[in-house]
Amino acid sequence: MHETGIAGNPPAVSCDLSICLQQPAPVLQEKGEAMEKIKSIFVIFIIFLFTTMASFAILFRYSTTALKDSLMRVARMQMVYTSAQLNQKVREIEIEAEGILHSEDLKALHLTLMEAYDAWQYVTDANRMKDYLKSRQKSNVGMAEFILYWPASGRIISTLNIEGVEEQALELAEDNLWFLYRGEVYYSRKYVTDWDKNDDEPFLLIRMERDYLYKIKNMASGVQNGGALLTFSDGESLFYVNEAEQALLKTMEGQALPQEKAAQKKQTEEMAYEVSIAQGKYQLVTAAPAPNGLHLITYYPLKEMLKPVNTVTWVTGALLLLLMGIGLAFLILYYRNILLQIRILTGKLMQVEKGDFDAKISAVEMPQNEFSYVFAQFNRMVMRIRQLIASILKEQQLRDQAELRQLQLQINPHFLSNSLSYIVTVADKPEAVTQMAVHLANYYRYCTQNKSMATVGEEVSYTRAYLSVMAMRRDVEYTIDVSEALYGVRLIPLLLQPLIENAVNHAIEERENAKHIYVKIYRLQSPEIHFEVSDDGNGMTEEQIGDLMSRLADKQRDEEWGVGLWNVNQRLVNYYGASAGLRFGKSVWGGLLVSFAILPEGEV
Repeated sequence: MHETGIAGNPPAVSCDLSICLQQPAPVLQEKGEAMEKIKSIFVIFIIFLFTTMASFAILFRYSTTALKDSLMRVARMQMVYTSAQLNQKVREIEIEAEGILHSEDLKALHLTLMEAYDAWQYVTDANRMKDYLKSRQKSNVGMAEFILYWPASGRIISTLNIEGVEEQALELAEDNLWFLYRGEVYYSRKYVTDWDKNDDEPFLLIRMERDYLYKIKNMASGVQNGGALLTFSDGESLFYVNEAEQALLKTMEGQALPQEKAAQKKQTEEMAYEVSIAQGKYQLVTAAPAPNGLHLITYYPLKEMLKPVNTVTWVTGALLLLLMGIGLAFLILYYRNILLQIRILTGKLMQVEKGDFDAKISAVEMPQNEFSYVFAQFNRMVMRIRQLIASILKEQQLRDQAELRQLQLQINPHFLSNSLSYIVTVADKPEAVTQMAVHLANYYRYCTQNKSMATVGEEVSYTRAYLSVMAMRRDVEYTIDVSEALYGVRLIPLLLQPLIENAVNHAIEERENAKHIYVKIYRLQSPEIHFEVSDDGNGMTEEQIGDLMSRLADKQRDEEWGVGLWNVNQRLVNYYGASAGLRFGKSVWGGLLVSFAILPEGEV
C-alpha cells in the first residue's frame, strides 16, 4: 500500500530529484556536446556515402540515356536513308511499268493479236517485245522479272523461263496493284485500250528482286548487333525470321504497333519505341510503310547497345562497393565503440526518467573503453538518487499520515453533540434512535480508521452515512449519483465529506429554503474519474472564486480560514498532481459546484 501511495506523488519527488541532479549537469552537458560532435561526423559520413551513390546513379542514367540517344540518331538516319532508297525504287518500278505500257512494241504486239495475223508476224512481234523487256530489266536494278499476261487467251511473255511463272500469282493481278505471293513482291498494271472494251487487255507484272530487298533490309540495320525486318502490309515477313524476330513481330501485332500510326504520319517520319519480349528488351525504329506496302523495321537489343556503359558501370560499381565496404567497417566500429554505448546509456536514462530507479548497467554491458567510467558514474548516480528518493518518500509518507490525522482531528465536536442531542430528543422513537446510531457508527468507523487508501465504494458509504445524519437533524435532501462499476476504484480517503460539510455550513444554513445536496461521481471517455458536489445555496461570484483559489494554492494555510477545503486541495495536488486540484463553478440551482478529477491507480 505504501508503495502505491508513494508512486502516485510525482510533484514532490520530481522537485527533490532535480536538486539531486543539479551537480552532475555540467559534466553531462560536456559529454553531450562531445557526443553531438561524434554524431555530426557520423551524419557527414552517411551524407558522403549517399552523395556518392546518388552521383553514381545519376552518371549511369545520364550515360545510358546519352548512348541510347546517340545510337537512336544513327539508327534513324540510317532508316531515313534506306526508306528513301526503297521508296525511290518503288517509284522507279511504277514509272518503268508506265513506260512499257505506252511503248510502240507493246502497241504493235497488241494490234497483231487483235487483227487476223499469221504466225510469223506474231512470233516476230513477241520476240521484239521480249527483247525490249529484257533490255529494260538489264537497265534497272532491283527488277527480277517482267511478265506480260493476257488473261482471256492465257498468253504469257516473260523475261525468264515461262515454266517458272507462277500462274496463281498471275490471277492476283489487278490494275496498279502491289501484292505479295510466296515471299515475292509483284507490281501489276493493266494495258487499257480505248477502241474496244471487250478486247483481251494484257497485264504487265514486274517482280522485285529478292537480293535487292535483302540488301535494303541489311542496309537499314546500320548499328552493330542490330537487325532488320522487312514486312508487307499484312505483317508477313519477306525473309526468314529467328525466334526473337518472331516474338518481335508477334508483339508488334498484339500491340497494334505503329504500322497504322506511321501511315498517318509523313512519308519520311520515323518512329522509335521500346518493347520487351522473352529474349530481353529491344529498341525498335520504324518508318512509314512504302507506297507498295513494304515496311522496314530495325531492332537493337538494349543489352548489346548498353554493353560499353555496363562495363564502365561494373568498374565504377566495384570501386563504390569497396568504398562502401570501408565505410561499413567504419560504421561497425563506430556502432560497437560509441553508438551502442550511447544507446545503452540513453536506455538506462529513459528508465530512470520513467521512475525506474533500479536501473543499473551490469558488468556484462561494461565496455573496455572510456565509457566504462561514464557507466560507473551512472550507477553511482542512480544509487544516490534511489537513496534520496527513499528518504523523500519516507517523509512524504509521514506527511500524508499527518495530514490524514489532522483531517480526522478536525471533526467538529458539535457534530457529535448535536447528533447525541437528536437521539435524546427522539428517545421515544426507537427506530429513529437506531438509524442515527447506525449512521454515526458507520461515520466514525470510517473517519477514524488509519488507512492511506480507500475505494470509491467506501467513500460513498461514508458520504451517505454523513448525509443521512444531517438529513435526520436538518431539512436536507441529498442525491448520490454513482455507478457501482466505480466502487472498486482506489483513491485517498476523506475527500468528499469536507466538501459536503462546507456545502451544509456555508450554503444550506446561510440561505433560506436551501436544502439540496447533489453528489455525482462519473467517468467519461477519458480514464479520469470526476467528482462533483453541488448545492442550492447563494453560490459565489467570479471574484470570490478567484480569491478562494488563491488561498487554496498557498502552501501555508490562513488561520482565518477553515481547514477542510484547504486540506483536501493540498492532498489532491500532492498526490495526483496540480491538475487534480479543486475547481469551482455554478450548480444547476445557481449555488456552488465543487469538483475535482483524478487518474485512478487501479481497482480492487
